[in-house]
Amino acid sequence: MTGPHKPRPSPPPAVLSITITSSIPTETWCTACKAYTRLTGTLLALSPDGVSTLGPWTWCDICDDPSDPTGPNGRPAHG
Repeated sequence: MTGPHKPRPSPPPAVLSITITSSIPTETWCTACKAYTRLTGTLLALSPDGVSTLGPWTWCDICDDPSDPTGPNGRPAHG
């Protein structure tokens, strides 16, 4: 074989459609603020192969308030 070798073209990238969603959340007891203000659910991945469970999630209406300038446990959110 003589001359330069031509590189093979790369195959096009694979496209995979995945949708991340949640199960129906339930209200549970928040041990930090001592109230039924925590929501709990399961994260789900919906793909052409079916449904996969990614894991649990929790969010408290009092402890995780995004409009509060302080972060969790009363500490500043930034710095």
